[in-house]
Amino acid sequence: MTWNFTAECIAFIIACIILAYSRKSYLTPSLKNRIFQACLAITVSAIALNIASTLLIQNETAELIGATWLVTMLYFVATPLISTAYFYYTYATIAEARNRSRMTAVLGAIPYALYLLCVVANTWTGCLFYLDAQGEYHQGSLIIVTYIVFYLYCIMCFALAFASRKDLDPAITRILTLFPVLAVVVIVIQQMFPTYILSGSAAVCSLLIVYLYLQNKQISIDFLTRIPNRQEFSKMVALELKRQRPFTAVIVSVNNFKFLNDKFGSENGDAFLGSFSSYLHEAVDTPWLYRYGGDQFVALYEGDRRAKVDSFLDTLQDRMADPWQVEENHFVISCSIGVVTYPDVASSSSTIVNALEYCASESKRLGPNVVCRCTGDMVRAISRKHHIADILRTTLANDGFDTHYQPIWSIPKRRFVSAEALCRLDGTEFGSISPAEFIPIAEETGLIVDMTYLTLGKVCSFVKNVRDEHPDAPLECVSVNFSTILFMQNDLAERTLGIIEDSGIDPASIKIEITESTLVSNLDTARSFILTMHEAGVQFCLDDFGTGFSNISTILELPLDIIKLDKSIVWHASERERDGDDFLKHLISAFKAMGSEVLAEGVETESQRAFVERSGCSLIQGFLFAKPLPAKKALEVIGETGRRVRP
Repeated sequence: MTWNFTAECIAFIIACIILAYSRKSYLTPSLKNRIFQACLAITVSAIALNIASTLLIQNETAELIGATWLVTMLYFVATPLISTAYFYYTYATIAEARNRSRMTAVLGAIPYALYLLCVVANTWTGCLFYLDAQGEYHQGSLIIVTYIVFYLYCIMCFALAFASRKDLDPAITRILTLFPVLAVVVIVIQQMFPTYILSGSAAVCSLLIVYLYLQNKQISIDFLTRIPNRQEFSKMVALELKRQRPFTAVIVSVNNFKFLNDKFGSENGDAFLGSFSSYLHEAVDTPWLYRYGGDQFVALYEGDRRAKVDSFLDTLQDRMADPWQVEENHFVISCSIGVVTYPDVASSSSTIVNALEYCASESKRLGPNVVCRCTGDMVRAISRKHHIADILRTTLANDGFDTHYQPIWSIPKRRFVSAEALCRLDGTEFGSISPAEFIPIAEETGLIVDMTYLTLGKVCSFVKNVRDEHPDAPLECVSVNFSTILFMQNDLAERTLGIIEDSGIDPASIKIEITESTLVSNLDTARSFILTMHEAGVQFCLDDFGTGFSNISTILELPLDIIKLDKSIVWHASERERDGDDFLKHLISAFKAMGSEVLAEGVETESQRAFVERSGCSLIQGFLFAKPLPAKKALEVIGETGRRVRP
């Protein structure tokens, strides 16, 4: 009999290409990925045996009967093994999404095990095939078993994927149900035209579908640096946690990469990242290096590799002291370095990720190229931070924030004239949480935006209540702090004015406080917002003057109603006596000349009060006069017009 095995030869070439191309895929060595590599090897071997067996059988030479029989036997062993391997690939893929019963894996081996018994029996019975004395090939009475086993595994693959569809991404479900159907179609065609050998084609069709959509290394590799991406790092961590084997993760974050990009251009910035990742790939002495983020990389060391980790860190610190060259540009750049170990300090995937990011941030705070090793205290601090973030979300959803008001004293009028609204977080499982702790967390999580609008709405209601029920109260305005994060919102002015207008109060009753850092990082946006709001009547206050890096000329060109001196200036200047007195007087005179009042905050002693009064301040805010108070109490204090709050 003569067979046409052209399609089989093409399938063999395609399978070999996929095998060669996928060898260095940097994929996580998970069960699914290891089984896929086994599928590749089995497919290539089975097709090669099929081609070899066909060539030997067609020669029909008595001298090659032994070789023909052996190769054909191996072909009968290998070919149904392809469908078995794909069944286990389907099982492993589903197991990554949801734990599957190991009994499924055990039962899945039964059809092939029974088939192997049939192959062994063929040696004596010729039930699958036999060769006559002239070397001619004859099919046995049970040859149909090879097809039955194949169809059975295809049905099992389809059924397993379909039954698990709720646990899988719809795209993955489609792929896992498509490839067995396609394979069945190809084999049915072969049965209809028995002179055409298509078993390898069926396997390669399935192989291509799985490879292109589920196993393609382009899915796992970062395009720019050609190393695995963050998704693969997450998979590797999950695998190591499942194995419960110790490992160490080292994060390296390039400092001031944005400056490098802006100064030398994005092309040179990309070239540097490529060069930097190449250096790390050579230096880390581990195969597991990942691009974690835009300018962040993570190396993972399996087992106890403290010596390797320390050697890499020493090498990295030495290298970062030398300049880097990209094209004609030479520059020195630093990095932040964090080290997290499992299970010593981190015990879960989320803990590891949070600890890495925390250590990178701490390293940057500690200084250039300083290594920050995660400790148990850090993990507890991270846990508290994330717990507080959850508390903030819940409190925001339930409108549970308290708003306190700290009255502000007018020196010329000798009474309280306004107040600053301050958000408070009380009654949590941690007790009262300081704004110094929860405000930065609210900024990091973006919750500060809705918190600010919520506070503004409460302040407007407070002012409206005062105007309606206490028309004689000397409350001129209330100030609300606006974080830098708000200036990233496109509808900031529209939404702010909407809240004020909906309350029905005079916009002049609201004062918005912004910091110097807001002006530095968002000057154009801040200028536009200030001018828009000022035209509507809303006042502005520059908070914490003296702690930032704003240009005086920038402050002069903006319509700022009040400049609030940070308490550090007040305290230090008051301690310098005459020198401090002269300094503050000239500073305050300059601000008054540009039409702004000056408020001294943090006044806590009588000597500080006397000092800022001599210096020419118009307004005072501090514990000496009043602490932040609930709305009703604050209004009572402000209403006591003419009261002199002095010890």
